[in-house]
Amino acid sequence: MEYPNKTYVLDKIVEMIIGNVVMKRKHIVMVAAKNEEIAAQYLRDKLGFEGHENELTWLMNTNHTTMYDQTGTKELNVQANILYNSVTMIEN
Repeated sequence: MEYPNKTYVLDKIVEMIIGNVVMKRKHIVMVAAKNEEIAAQYLRDKLGFEGHENELTWLMNTNHTTMYDQTGTKELNVQANILYNSVTMIEN
C-alpha cells in the first residue's frame, strides 16, 4: 500500500553571536508531509525556518497515511505535521 505522506528530516547547525561568544544551535526536526515543498513551507510557518527544501532529507520507507483532524473525520488542509523537534546549544 502506498501512503501519500513522507517523512523528512532537517539537520542543521546555525551560528549566532551572544555578546562576545559564538554559539551554535543544532536543530533536528522530523516532519511528515506530502512533499518537500509542503514540508519546508510548514516549517517556515510553524518554526520560522529560513532555509530551502533541498536541506530536508527524505527517510525512505517511513511513509504516513493521510492526516486528519482530532475527530478523525476531516482531512487536514495542509498534509504536514512536526513529529519531532530538538534544539541543542553548542559553545565553541
